[in-house]
Amino acid sequence: MPDAQTPVSGRGHLVIRGATVLSMDPAVGDLERGDIEIADGTIVAVGEGLDAPGAESIDGRDRIAIPGFVDPHWHLWGTILRGVIGDGPTGYFPQKDRYAHLYRPDDTAAAVRLAAADGLAAGITTIHDWAHNVLSRDDAEADLGALRRLGVRARFSYGAPSTTPGLSLDQMAAALGTSVAVSVDQAMDIELAASLREAWAADDGLLTFGVAVRGPARSTLDVVHAEFAAARSFGLPIAMHCAGTRAEVERIDQITVLEDAGLLADDLLLAHANHLPAASIVRVAAHGIPITVSPACELRLAMGPPPVVRFRAAGIRVSFSLDSTAIIGAADPFEAMRLAVGIERLGGDLHGLTQRDALEIATIEGARSLGLGDVVGSISPGKRADVVLIATDRPGLAPVVDPYVAVVHGARPSDVRTVLVDGIPVVDEGRLLTADVDEIVATANAALAGLRERAAATPAPAHH
Repeated sequence: MPDAQTPVSGRGHLVIRGATVLSMDPAVGDLERGDIEIADGTIVAVGEGLDAPGAESIDGRDRIAIPGFVDPHWHLWGTILRGVIGDGPTGYFPQKDRYAHLYRPDDTAAAVRLAAADGLAAGITTIHDWAHNVLSRDDAEADLGALRRLGVRARFSYGAPSTTPGLSLDQMAAALGTSVAVSVDQAMDIELAASLREAWAADDGLLTFGVAVRGPARSTLDVVHAEFAAARSFGLPIAMHCAGTRAEVERIDQITVLEDAGLLADDLLLAHANHLPAASIVRVAAHGIPITVSPACELRLAMGPPPVVRFRAAGIRVSFSLDSTAIIGAADPFEAMRLAVGIERLGGDLHGLTQRDALEIATIEGARSLGLGDVVGSISPGKRADVVLIATDRPGLAPVVDPYVAVVHGARPSDVRTVLVDGIPVVDEGRLLTADVDEIVATANAALAGLRERAAATPAPAHH
């Protein structure tokens, strides 16, 4: 077990020594006992016995070094609702419709801080904050402030409230009620997202910006045209839920609608797509559109198994995501990898998704899906130093022979001991350095209590 050491002071010159390095970079390869040198937040060298005079040292013995996990689809704002999500009438969509419109900026901040702290402790260094409950600019500002305080790398995608995609637009409007900021037949204020980018984007590049559109399944075609055009005029990448349920695809094939409208392009990211028709898979691949799947959430909500191997065989880039930790509980990127591998095994494919494939999907493919593949996602010289060290001297992992098997099938969030974001340690020996976890939990509990009080005094919206 590595000796106890003083935490590294901050971004500067440091070297991780003696770790098993799974770089996810073919040019670097994997090292059984390697060093990672970092200067001013950039990986400058990866190799054995690096000479780095004057560098602070992080002991990597009995550690597996991997790139930080990248999550391209996570509704952080809903995390505090995990305490009220059950099944049936208390399932995710009814409860989301019940509470979402009652959020105040402080509730958003409490939820985002809780989720980001959970994610960082599990080794998730880049989060796509799919913020589809922005009720006002103050909500967005509260969200962004929470991200910045935690020190996580994040894509903030501004989005309007939505509900289950199996409903008609009239049923959606009834379920959402009259208090939402934007109705199903109103376009979002995309200029707001652009102005947030101007106000919050910093030289460190940790925060980037996009738009989470509702798409043809959750808004009118006029709204779709307006939102896609506005997003592209500001250079904002677009994210959209698609074909996650049979009910949706029986009602509408969103990809065909978008293709006919001339709106498909590689600046679009799709979430779920479990039930994407065969012809639409071909269209998605032809346009170079990535898909992010959420194995744990899709199983909990009975959406259907994510067809990871089928998508990859079609030439589609695939990534793993959590979707909502209101639904699945703890942030656990290891579970997503295990489930995806296991689901393919259940289908009889014993070799279509290897453990290395799973880690690749959870790291570099996630980065590529957000347009950050040249920035993070692998332990490569020239990239930013988002690095995670996983302990191998713990009962759940030891003994380790194949490190990929250990990471995918043995590791848990509690095995994550060190996390660097942009070269700055944010987790040391499992302890979050950028926030008081006890205070975050207390604030989250208080926020949900307030939401429940307001919900008790407010008529519930109709739900189909």
